[in-house]
Amino acid sequence: MQPLSVEEVLRLHREAQQRRPNEQDAALRRLKAEHVKKRGDEAFKQGNYREAWERYSEALELQPDKAALPALHSNRSAACYKAGRHAEALADADEAARLAPGWHKAHWRRGAALLALKRVPEAVLAYREAWQLAAGGSGKGGGKGGSAAAAPGAAADAADCEARLWDVVQRLTREQLGRGLLAILAEAQAAGRLEAPAEEEASEQEQAESFFRIIKQAHQGERRPGPYYRRYLRWLQQGVQPGEAYLERAGVHTGAKCYLQGRADAQAAVAMLRAALQEERQQQPQGQGEAGGGAARKQAAQPPAGHAQQHVAAPSEPSGLRSQLALAYQRLGQAFMAEKKHADRDPRRAAKAFLRSQEVDSELPGVQDELQEVIGEMTLEETRQIEAELHNEGPADGAGASSCDAGSGGWAPGKRMFRLVLQLAFPSARAADCSSRAREMLRGSIATTAGVSQQAVTIERVMAPTAARPHLGLLIHVKVGSDLLGASRLAKAVFGQGEEQQEAQQAQPAQQAQQADQGQQADQEQQTGEAASLQPGQQGDSQAGQQLPAPAGPATPPQAETPQSAAQRSAQQAQQGGHSQAALEQRQGQLAALLGGEELVSLLGQPDAALCSAEVEDVTPACAASEAERAEQEAINRGEKEIAPEQDRRLAVPARPKMELELPYRMYRLVRADGSAVERVDKHPFCMSRVYYDATEKPEEVWTELADGSCRWRQTGGEVKVLALRVPRDLPSRQLAVDIQPYSIKAWNRASGEVYLEGELERGVVPEDCFWTHCGGEGEDGCALYLRKMNLEVLQSHWQHSEMWWPRLFKAHANIAWDDYEKDYSDLPEEVLQRHRVTEAIRDDEQRVEQNEKKHRDMLQERDDLRKRTRQERLNELRTGTKQSWVLLDRALPAA
Repeated sequence: MQPLSVEEVLRLHREAQQRRPNEQDAALRRLKAEHVKKRGDEAFKQGNYREAWERYSEALELQPDKAALPALHSNRSAACYKAGRHAEALADADEAARLAPGWHKAHWRRGAALLALKRVPEAVLAYREAWQLAAGGSGKGGGKGGSAAAAPGAAADAADCEARLWDVVQRLTREQLGRGLLAILAEAQAAGRLEAPAEEEASEQEQAESFFRIIKQAHQGERRPGPYYRRYLRWLQQGVQPGEAYLERAGVHTGAKCYLQGRADAQAAVAMLRAALQEERQQQPQGQGEAGGGAARKQAAQPPAGHAQQHVAAPSEPSGLRSQLALAYQRLGQAFMAEKKHADRDPRRAAKAFLRSQEVDSELPGVQDELQEVIGEMTLEETRQIEAELHNEGPADGAGASSCDAGSGGWAPGKRMFRLVLQLAFPSARAADCSSRAREMLRGSIATTAGVSQQAVTIERVMAPTAARPHLGLLIHVKVGSDLLGASRLAKAVFGQGEEQQEAQQAQPAQQAQQADQGQQADQEQQTGEAASLQPGQQGDSQAGQQLPAPAGPATPPQAETPQSAAQRSAQQAQQGGHSQAALEQRQGQLAALLGGEELVSLLGQPDAALCSAEVEDVTPACAASEAERAEQEAINRGEKEIAPEQDRRLAVPARPKMELELPYRMYRLVRADGSAVERVDKHPFCMSRVYYDATEKPEEVWTELADGSCRWRQTGGEVKVLALRVPRDLPSRQLAVDIQPYSIKAWNRASGEVYLEGELERGVVPEDCFWTHCGGEGEDGCALYLRKMNLEVLQSHWQHSEMWWPRLFKAHANIAWDDYEKDYSDLPEEVLQRHRVTEAIRDDEQRVEQNEKKHRDMLQERDDLRKRTRQERLNELRTGTKQSWVLLDRALPAA
């Protein structure tokens, strides 16, 4: 056996060490890694992020145990983020999240890196994952295989994650927000909480455009962020309920012109929301509704002595569910309304849905206008039939009483409906005194007395005082539902008299009839006595006279009244007059107390009870359909009637809509220089766009990226910037060839001949003033071409600055909308800018002169108006002897 050489011995030793690593070496590497990590932490605290990155990288190279790897990657991600190397920060954060998926800080790092890269939708999902893990209390140890106990700062971390999540959600554009909401709806459909569309289905782009328009309309006039931003945050944290999901999807499909699917989703939303409302009512205390209705009836029977209190309602409904139900009926009506001349347009069912929406929530915007539009296409008979069907089907919310009949007696399908018509008179009030405050107080007081909601009380007409009617008149309608007894009690309580007086009035006709019978009997006895005392001759004359026709009235001649009977009669009349005056004063006080008390009296004065009246009307719609048709309709509405198999399309593949939605950004999209999305501008009806002539006022640069991904470009008054997106980042500049001609450009690879960008320009450029760069990065750090415009059009017509604006980059491209982004004219040719400044200076001088002249005319007009007012006040003082301001005199003038 030959001895081994030294090299072979060393080789065998190294192989043995690799096969059986020394435990002591692993411990030393772990200690060294911890030491290097501490040095990296100190460098990070001092702001030396490059050194921190190096120390964390060195610690990772030492290959410590797996438990320390997520923290090292997370720390190195933070160092890269602070140093502005966001792509590397994202890579380390992804690795940390992969190694510890249950650690919320790793997802926090991912969200921060994604947000820095302007990938806002992905950042939202990362922060949501971080919030869910922090709120769940898993903590850092739970994600690394440690205990699942909550960390001490879990609550604080969850609050920070939630605040950060809300901040990132607000940075979404409206288009990104719509896509995020659609993604949650798709998750609910994949989880089985939402049925897949079976009637019609639009493309993803059409649904996103439809949702964008819904969000845009909902956010008009709202302070940012709008309601859909808060809704998206709620959906991210709590999920979406099926009823609300169907409601939003109905709007999306209707906006995408999938009207059949919009109807199906809206009907599903209505059914689920009505069931949710019914469940809420069942969970409420049983005595709550009875207490509300009983209090209302007691107030109707015994009016309060003070001013109006808050109206008493029957069982309180959750406002969120009621508003969603009203919106679901509106979406159903919009799906039936469709577009004019559309095959799926059904005005009759659309009107029915809009009326249901108004029944649930009468203040929902837009419903009244849509209802008027569809009713204009229907006949009066069709409108009455719809009212009858709504009446027979019952309330829209599925309750025992509709929204306007809450607390008024429990209206149910098939019962009659009543309305109380009130006429009030205020002798000392004028039309100007009937302010909004007085009207609201009056409505609230009457609603309190009737036991209905304030929406059921409407002031139909305000009649100003005239010479024939010297008092302010108010016509008020109160919907009381099917409670006729309650309506009668309200009429008696407000405009009737006391119970004793009512009994006296009811007994008065009987007393008068009894007195008339007694008087007639006495007259007959008197006539009999007179006839017995006559002489025989006179008696014959009387018999002859009896052959004449009898008079129509009583035959008794007027008797002379004795002084004693006259005194008794005058005393009785005085006593009745005193009673009637006292009753009138009592009724006057009760009426004032019911209508609002002293506060309303101070605004409108004391009402005249003698001129006020009340009448109960039956407003039940007449049903022209037969009982069989009505029963069939009710069965269809309840879903009890089976659908014929040939009409059942639930298993059919959803079809394309009959009319496609016009997408505004099919050929291009608006982005920033790095490709991130920008907020779409709200288009003006006249396609107006703001123009900037000062470079210091220029807005954020908006780029146009073509749909094929070939280039991204923007323009100013004198320059066009083009980014060639297909040029590889790692391509050396010497291998890239760019040819710029007056009317064309071309970029290709010298070695392979591959063409990255080529096309014929829309207008001419100056090749001598154009150049290109390639820095091997992204955005403007990539392959960028800077083209100087010829601007021959604007040089020929220096006043038409819009002539230099290119509608597209290449002639083969689609035109860019004029109002897609604002215009930058700060770098126009100097001769054009000089003329523009001179023109603007002259225009400013003319405007200044016009403003001074207008101020002078306004001052003269104000002096003349003051002179007229003073003259009017003096004339009134000379005529009446009292001094009043011109405002009061003008209010006292009769209405024209």
